[in-house]
Amino acid sequence: MTKSERTNWITNIENTASFIESEIGAETVDFVLKKYGAKSIDQIASSDLAEVYSELCAIEADLRSG
Repeated sequence: MTKSERTNWITNIENTASFIESEIGAETVDFVLKKYGAKSIDQIASSDLAEVYSELCAIEADLRSG
């Protein structure tokens, strides 16, 4: 994974996490990060970025659908 690709994943995760936090708080995002051994978004292993993003996107979709 290139530095640019990682940066794009991180940006996408930050945007999704921001929406989730604004709707229901940081605890949900923290829980997902903890599952992957990270205390912050920057600590997510490159190999886990897609999975973390997928989980957070699913949560965001549920929140947006009502």
